[in-house]
Amino acid sequence: MRVAVLLLVALPLAAQNFPPRPQVPDARADLLLYNAKFITMDPERPVAEAVTVSGDRIRAVGTTQQVGRTIGPATRQIDLGGRTVLPGLIDSHVHPISAALAELDDEIPVMRSFAELEAHVAEQLAATDGLVFVPKVYSTRLAERRYPTRQEIDAWSGSRPVMLDNGYASALNSAALDRAEITRETPDPPDGKIIRDDQGRPTGLILGARRLVSPLLAGRSYSADDMRAALLRMHDAYLSVGLTSVIDRSLGPDRLAVYQRVWSEGELQVRTYLTRTINGERPLEEIEAELRALGPVTGFGDDMMRMGSLKMFLDGGILIGTAFLRAPYGPHTEVYGFSDPDYRGVLRVEPEKIEAVARLAYDLGWQMTAHTTGGASTDALIDAYEAVNRETPIADRRFTLTHANFPDARAVERIRKLGLVMDMQPAWYHFDGPALSKVLGPARMKTFHPYKSIFDAGVVVAGGSDHMIKFDSVEAVNPYNPFFGMWMVVTRKTASGEVFNPEERLTREQALQMWTTNAAYLSFEEGVKGSIEAGKLADLVVIDRDILECPEDEIRDVQVLETILGGKTVYHRPSGTPLVGE
Repeated sequence: MRVAVLLLVALPLAAQNFPPRPQVPDARADLLLYNAKFITMDPERPVAEAVTVSGDRIRAVGTTQQVGRTIGPATRQIDLGGRTVLPGLIDSHVHPISAALAELDDEIPVMRSFAELEAHVAEQLAATDGLVFVPKVYSTRLAERRYPTRQEIDAWSGSRPVMLDNGYASALNSAALDRAEITRETPDPPDGKIIRDDQGRPTGLILGARRLVSPLLAGRSYSADDMRAALLRMHDAYLSVGLTSVIDRSLGPDRLAVYQRVWSEGELQVRTYLTRTINGERPLEEIEAELRALGPVTGFGDDMMRMGSLKMFLDGGILIGTAFLRAPYGPHTEVYGFSDPDYRGVLRVEPEKIEAVARLAYDLGWQMTAHTTGGASTDALIDAYEAVNRETPIADRRFTLTHANFPDARAVERIRKLGLVMDMQPAWYHFDGPALSKVLGPARMKTFHPYKSIFDAGVVVAGGSDHMIKFDSVEAVNPYNPFFGMWMVVTRKTASGEVFNPEERLTREQALQMWTTNAAYLSFEEGVKGSIEAGKLADLVVIDRDILECPEDEIRDVQVLETILGGKTVYHRPSGTPLVGE
């Protein structure tokens, strides 16, 4: 059992326990893996044929003859039969507890049309007594390319309250509007919009304004045991697709406590870098008091669990029309359910406060990030980082931009100069590009997920999924299967088959970087993970085909045969026997 002791003093970041690469052990190797194609992600030796492991570390990498010098009589020797092996993969943006809790009772079907929504609502009406809550419904992913009105949902539900939600927008039926006490007299709050018809009556669509729908959200609560079980189940799923490390991007005190419990009891199955969220819309003095009371800061922990970033939310979502853009959305906003040619979205935190929090985060020893989905909110975050940098250089802190969907050329150059890191989600391009192209037009789409431009500028961008709902690795919202993500950035194919800005495609090696070396760099762990090199953690993934040579469209179909964490098999394909084992 690991004893968890929390540090109650914020130390300078340089003093934190970031792991350097350990010395290679002198002892004979415990394990030899040979006759394989190891794609190492080490530029000095991109491909190797054999690896030895001592304890939980890689002992040697090279030819079978070279690494054979490190074995002894007791070394287990495993012939991998010519298979391909990758470093353990890293997802830079997941929400595993929420994703698993969403299917605590039953699987949530994938809903791509009004007909599928209606069928799901009907099932829930029969199975539950109260509010029917349907999570993560995005109009950009529905065949109708809009939200249903309250009258349409009424036809599915009668007098029972129904809420279709995605965290940033909600579509309510009449009964739900009544329960939330939203009427034609309810004023628009500063952080959102009530969409109304020509007579001024609410259509049922609420953008942002979470306080307005809060009476509907005070429903089911989950115990610490529920959350613990959910986390462990989702970790099993992550291991099955080769994810040996993740960054959990949104945690409050209750879920941090779950992690601490699982970690201290030695049950954590996936290496996790934690993100502590704060509400930036409160008075600055309240934010400062909270930050000074948090205790452990970036770097606290060990190779299984480490405290990571501090995170604020600066705007809404590009998928629901509340991202803060550099220019108004324009006239083609039917998919969002509103018509306002001057609307740019909402910046939820004023620029002066963003700068103040960034400076405070720096002073207290935090790596900072913020949710920015529109170009103008990304610019506002860069402005704040630049202001802090003018006083004290921040490059060694690896301050981060989360999502940052629209980095234009000027933003990319500013990001490069500051040494910032980007945490981006290719699934949004794949699923939502076709709908967004009708709203934004070709000029703005040029800046939507321009991965090659980011790489060419020398900016580090990590691959994340923003996984929020469901266990299925490809049907989830959003898909956490890393090979699906790699396929997206290599092909830039959208769900409709369209390809926007093909010049922004990445090579296969660059795609692998996003889920290996770049993600490890984001969490200051490039010394111990992200590549297959001597001294690093023996986190490896055996796959069923050569990802560098297979037909391009097969990248999305790569299957994991075995996942190895610290030299031990933690997942193997059910139809086969473990290649490595304990």
